[in-house]
Amino acid sequence: MTSILVTGASCGIGLGLARHLLTVPSLANVIATVSTLESAETILSYAKVADLFKGLGMVNGSRPKLHIVQLDVTNEESITNAAKKVSDIVGENGLDILINNAGVTHELPFNEPIPMEKLLGMWQVNATAPLRIANEFRPLLKKAASLKGSAQIANVLHNCVPPEYAKNHPNDASYTTYTKSKVAMNNLTTKIAEEWNEDKIRVTSLDPGWVKTDPRPEAADPADLTVDESTIPLMELILSLTEDYNGKFVKTELQ
Repeated sequence: MTSILVTGASCGIGLGLARHLLTVPSLANVIATVSTLESAETILSYAKVADLFKGLGMVNGSRPKLHIVQLDVTNEESITNAAKKVSDIVGENGLDILINNAGVTHELPFNEPIPMEKLLGMWQVNATAPLRIANEFRPLLKKAASLKGSAQIANVLHNCVPPEYAKNHPNDASYTTYTKSKVAMNNLTTKIAEEWNEDKIRVTSLDPGWVKTDPRPEAADPADLTVDESTIPLMELILSLTEDYNGKFVKTELQ
């Protein structure tokens, strides 16, 4: 029984991953975490439609494979409680794959005073929360690794904005601050790969491309890829990761 967890699954890349993971027959549990249960409406609506019309989101046509778990990545108690709930779901089989996807960015002016609250909040979500989450779920990853030979952490460095965008938007500090927080996350990948090697827990950083994560027409998102164009090959890559990718940074091969 293979179990996979995606953080930040209420929208954007996380929602796209969770939706497509539900279509994979070999997965017994797709655990989608959301900051608040109210924000789970979109994925729950998708799962309901899938169950009724396509038979997706179920295991052998009976037991639901989708599990919604509340997890606020900025709250230590929430992370601990989420790990307990996930333990109840996966049992002695453990957690096979943890996808650290939750991320945030803010519009920040480069040549004006930057609000420290927004800046530090971005770093907390993008750079420090993934380590806290990985540590909390480590025992479940170790369980899966002991049974199947390995477990996997996938750190998604989503919306890696191309340098051309920053060049054309000189007063936009969001590119600089967001990228720095993701560089820190990539360093975390390298360190965990070294420290947890004996646990047979692999970790890989993944670049899903520049994705239109805001679907509203008025948002005028300048990114190159739709969520589906990014998350389908990203999901396939995550499910195929091997030891060769441990501690590495990998760009998704877009279809």
